[in-house]
Amino acid sequence: MLGTNQWEASMLDNTLAIFRTNSQPISPDQGITLIDGWLQALQGDPNMEQLTGQLTELRTALQDTSPNTKYIRQLMASLADKAQAIAEDENSEGTWTGGLESLSKILRHYGAPTS
Repeated sequence: MLGTNQWEASMLDNTLAIFRTNSQPISPDQGITLIDGWLQALQGDPNMEQLTGQLTELRTALQDTSPNTKYIRQLMASLADKAQAIAEDENSEGTWTGGLESLSKILRHYGAPTS
């Protein structure tokens, strides 16, 4: 379960801090660095295979020479849904659940279409 090890909790704190303190949008390179950290933190957790699969897809999409922003937004919305579902799971407990709720909102905000 996400948040059960210190590395996951640390990644969550670091991710939230980056999104909260940057006045400018996160660059693709910053996003890739965050994703790499998450992939390392979640490595070996069989319960997180779907999540790591989507993170890998997002990483690949961000590296594309002409990124498909619609696809990236869809991936971010899906990751936001997963973060919220994990936070609301009946087996989830601890302070990190509130962090996951915040992360879900941030991902939805960053993944929202701009007009």
